[in-house]
Amino acid sequence: MLRDRGGSERGSVAITVVLGLTLLLGLAALVVDVGLNWAARTSAQTAADSAALAGASRLTVDGPAAAITTVEDLLGKNLVTPGPAGWALDGVEDNGEVVCWTLPNPPPATPPPPGFRCPAGSNALRVITPPVKVQYAFAPVLGKRSNSIKAMAAAGAGPAAPNNCVLCVLEPAGVDALLLTGLGEIDVNGGGIVVNSESSSALHLLGSGTISAEQIRVLGRAFPPSLLGQLFPRPELGGPPAVDPLEDLPTPDQLASPPPGGNPAQVITSDTTLTPGVYPSIDVQSATLTLEAGVYVVTDSTGFTVRTGGRVVGDGATIYLACGAYPAPCGGSGARFRLENGGQFQVSPPASGEYAGLSIFADPANTRTMRLLGPVHLTGAVYAAAGRLVVNSPGIVRIDALVAVDRLLQAGTGALQVDYDPSSPLIGIGRPVLIR
Repeated sequence: MLRDRGGSERGSVAITVVLGLTLLLGLAALVVDVGLNWAARTSAQTAADSAALAGASRLTVDGPAAAITTVEDLLGKNLVTPGPAGWALDGVEDNGEVVCWTLPNPPPATPPPPGFRCPAGSNALRVITPPVKVQYAFAPVLGKRSNSIKAMAAAGAGPAAPNNCVLCVLEPAGVDALLLTGLGEIDVNGGGIVVNSESSSALHLLGSGTISAEQIRVLGRAFPPSLLGQLFPRPELGGPPAVDPLEDLPTPDQLASPPPGGNPAQVITSDTTLTPGVYPSIDVQSATLTLEAGVYVVTDSTGFTVRTGGRVVGDGATIYLACGAYPAPCGGSGARFRLENGGQFQVSPPASGEYAGLSIFADPANTRTMRLLGPVHLTGAVYAAAGRLVVNSPGIVRIDALVAVDRLLQAGTGALQVDYDPSSPLIGIGRPVLIR
């Protein structure tokens, strides 16, 4: 007799369906719980990035206490599981932490003890978020009910932060925006160089000189044809342009106490002391000119000139290069700054106020070339957003601060040495950036 094959297979479909549903439900559970985990991790990382950027921004302007408060408040509002009070500096990494340090140094290899985790003068911070609790929907069946997720982000502000600049060449399109000729060199310490020009010859190394910095970034191309001259390190090409670090500075007429006008042009041939104000020109031909603390605006094309044999001294002074229609903004070429070989300029910048840390400030639309033709040591920043800086000195031109110019030519046999000091009182110098 033939067997009933259908009867022998009765129920096999149901078993297959049950097994299939079990597998599908398991996969669904895995997808749901992995999704919860991924969403929590993404949310924590976004919060960490935002907190680090906000904290770094406050750190350089308002100090460590304001930065820590900003980080704690922001994470408290954006994390599902806020940390306990004072978690940022309590020394317990399990509940999150914040550590500050000063660029260009790396972050501390081991966290400092509580009380030393965010010292004054820091310009970078690292955030480890308090743990975010994730309650799983299906994983408890496998013995895993929850997970704790933390995220880390670090950010720095100011010129020394990666992709910001200590030497900023702001011209967006022109050829030879940064040009080095002859035997001279450019040596940048404490940060990097960014050349905004997208030209195929944005950075042009012509001759046997060298350019060195902690980072060299060119939006266009670097063109080093010389067999002798070199770039250290190798340039990074592309990326975002450097933001004009001082574009929000007020002009002298916008200050609470604008420098007074009505002063005559000055030709210095005997020892003289000047008070702050608006002058058509200041021409130091010989002897010593002493500048009292404040802002000196020059408006005529001869601007501020220090000739061979002239000497300028002072504390707390800023030179502003305006145009003839001042206080109206420039519409092209205006006053110059010219230091001849054999002239001396020994003037420190203000230590506080709107122009803290700023030695020479050109109207943002003043296209006149600034020339440093002899050795000089400037302790404040040089800023000419639309103007060219020409350095053609037989000796060292040293600037212990930010240099932000439209274009730069380094010629002759001397060197341009930019030694950025992170303790500079300059405010608003470079947007905060994430450091990975």
